[in-house]
Amino acid sequence: MSYWNSALPKSPLPSKAVQQLLNLAEGERSYTGIGKDAVSLKPHSIKTGYADVVSVTPHSIKTGYADAVSVTPHSIKTGYAAFGEEVKLERDLTTFFQGKDLQDSGKTVTLRFLKLTSNKATLLPRQVTQSIPFSSSKFPEILTYFGVNPKSAAAERMKRTIKDCEAPAIKGEEKYCATSLESLIDFTVSKLGKNVQVYATEAENKNEKKQEYSIDITGVLSLGDRSVVCHKENYVYGVFYCHKFYGTTTRAYMVPLVGVDGVTKAKALAVCHIDTTAWNPKHLAFQVLKIKPGNTIPVCHFLDTTSLLWVPI
Repeated sequence: MSYWNSALPKSPLPSKAVQQLLNLAEGERSYTGIGKDAVSLKPHSIKTGYADVVSVTPHSIKTGYADAVSVTPHSIKTGYAAFGEEVKLERDLTTFFQGKDLQDSGKTVTLRFLKLTSNKATLLPRQVTQSIPFSSSKFPEILTYFGVNPKSAAAERMKRTIKDCEAPAIKGEEKYCATSLESLIDFTVSKLGKNVQVYATEAENKNEKKQEYSIDITGVLSLGDRSVVCHKENYVYGVFYCHKFYGTTTRAYMVPLVGVDGVTKAKALAVCHIDTTAWNPKHLAFQVLKIKPGNTIPVCHFLDTTSLLWVPI
């Protein structure tokens, strides 16, 4: 916690879930989530709006928008790009929803929340990661360093993570891949200042099963229109893909969810994009919601349990 306390002296301590994601637990000094076994080999999925809510097979991905869509065996980060017609969604799972749904007492969503341990990779100190290559040009050297088979699934996912990090930002976005807690905090401070609070989606998900939830509209909390979102990537140690969008075209919320079983509960982060006029008309969100680009219907999505949302306070 020493760097956290020095860099963010007036920021509140994060929740246990956030501390686990950032390896902040007191006395935790054994970096066990390092190496090829730390690379998540969960079933392939698409992060539509950065929530693990869609299943896909490698051969079903046909985007036709190579310059706009980042395609990986584990995930697709949509940004403002379009998916092609043949992306296969897992049936009945909620991908995108409209902003008005957060005020609809009868609205239900179907989600699958993964456990925090679904991605075991651990953040390393900056002094360590600075001595380890992190680039496509040094990829063979990286595989040798960590003893990863070049033909393995882990190697493929590591390669995609590096390429995603090296890809240029989309229009209106500032992005950065943090390979240490120090660099993650420094990026956030540079965009939001030192007085910040960080949130994560927290769910009771003992078996990671798909479930229908109702939105408790009385408890929906607006977190503002300035934020940095960081998504944990697949790699041999902790790497977070962080980004911030310019202006006030996004708004973040904490959304309480109650399972239809009456027992399971979750506090899910949601991000709503207020202005989609610059988005590709063939973006997956418009296909799902059956709407067109514009600034009258906010397009929203949930964040998964391994993503972080930072906001100024």
